[in-house]
Amino acid sequence: MEQSWNSFWGSVSQAFHLALSPLRALAETFGYFPSDIQLWCFVCGLFFLVLVVPHTYGDLVLRHRRVYVTGKVVEIKMSDDSPRTPTIEFVDRLGKIWRFESHLPVNNMTGSVGAAVKVMYDPLHPNRAREVGRPIMKAAHTAVWYAIVVGLMALAFWPGLTSD
Repeated sequence: MEQSWNSFWGSVSQAFHLALSPLRALAETFGYFPSDIQLWCFVCGLFFLVLVVPHTYGDLVLRHRRVYVTGKVVEIKMSDDSPRTPTIEFVDRLGKIWRFESHLPVNNMTGSVGAAVKVMYDPLHPNRAREVGRPIMKAAHTAVWYAIVVGLMALAFWPGLTSD
């Protein structure tokens, strides 16, 4: 049983090694000879960066063009794997109803359905909306995601941090 298990993981390891061949060849053309772990850290770092940068850009644009309205919590997402988060609904200047899911966990202000919540949104793109307030929680949320990206890139580019 152990031998078949080792054989299975050996074939999985070989498949991952082969999947990285194009990226490894590109790195070697620049004189960099990374391990498989370093390449996977680079790929994962890029993946997280692609998720975080558009969100950050949206926040910057929103701060520039923001309009404030009062919205209300219409649903609270429950999950065993993550904190409870509110879904917030608001009406824009034109009278159209918009909804967004907050990425922040519920607090005293957003902890019940029907609770009034101050919202800022972009009048040119009303689907770009966020809760007003909680700057420390928002900064911590953003800092954690960028720390993950920096950590993965550090593992990918610092020689000797990882070894195969």
